[in-house]
Amino acid sequence: MKCVLYSGDCLDVMPSLLPGSVDLVLCDPPYGTIKGLTLRTWDKSTTAWDDALNPEDIFTQCERLLRVGGVLVMFSQEPHTSTMITLADKNLPFLYRMVWKKEHFPNPLSVKKAPVSLFEDIVVFRKKYDSEKNHPLREYARNILSFIGHRTDKEVNKTLGHRRAEHFFCVNTLQFSLCSQDTYNELIKRFGIDRMPGFMTYEEMRKVNSGYGTVVFNLPQGKKYRANILEYARERERWHPTQKPVALLEELIQTYSNPGDRVLDFTMGSGSTGVACIRTGRRFTGIEKDDRYFAVAKKRLEKENSEMVVI
Repeated sequence: MKCVLYSGDCLDVMPSLLPGSVDLVLCDPPYGTIKGLTLRTWDKSTTAWDDALNPEDIFTQCERLLRVGGVLVMFSQEPHTSTMITLADKNLPFLYRMVWKKEHFPNPLSVKKAPVSLFEDIVVFRKKYDSEKNHPLREYARNILSFIGHRTDKEVNKTLGHRRAEHFFCVNTLQFSLCSQDTYNELIKRFGIDRMPGFMTYEEMRKVNSGYGTVVFNLPQGKKYRANILEYARERERWHPTQKPVALLEELIQTYSNPGDRVLDFTMGSGSTGVACIRTGRRFTGIEKDDRYFAVAKKRLEKENSEMVVI
């Protein structure tokens, strides 16, 4: 599968990407909790990358890039988790959290002060509305308004004597949505829109609508549910201090996207998300500003025999 890698700051790169072009954002952004620590073989340069990103900047860019129904999945830990949930964008609200249960803990200096942490949060957010106004039926609704000689949804409400068609004619707002079949039949009977050039049956409209804003939540093969505790051991081969197991990332990718979908990791580090995307048949876009980790990610993805564009 094709990978596109950007060397640069995510907040500089993300505004240049096409809105609504991403199906899943899967990332492990820095929390700002370990910068400057010296643990075991670490030194201060090892954790220099741990500058926390502004949550509002993250949500603004992810909301713009995700398609309607697309999901943002982030690794986190308290107090960063609560901050992200509190500051979530209204059009990219918090859904729920899961837990990655691991067999190791990062800070041996804390064992005599508090219980060691053997888990990390995985927080999930989903885009609700068509903020880019890209829904393919918006233009069709505009054509209906023109055909019946009305300019706004309010004029249609007045003519019909009710508001059941209102959201279908909110063609320039986030409230746009397909009307019911009964309401559409009323529009046909009242205004004769079946004589309009380019007329669509309700079934045709439903097919167009069903392919837009699809919510993906795939269950494991042979199972009827998915648990919110994901247990994976740390990988022995290490490239990054906060590296996540590829198998864990594969499970998240398979849950929240379909083969061929576009997955973005805007802080890709050593490229584990990209490796997981290639192995599960997804397209990958990765962004990393640290030259050392970018080189590692590029090398790992090349070993996966992926088609790659480096920018």
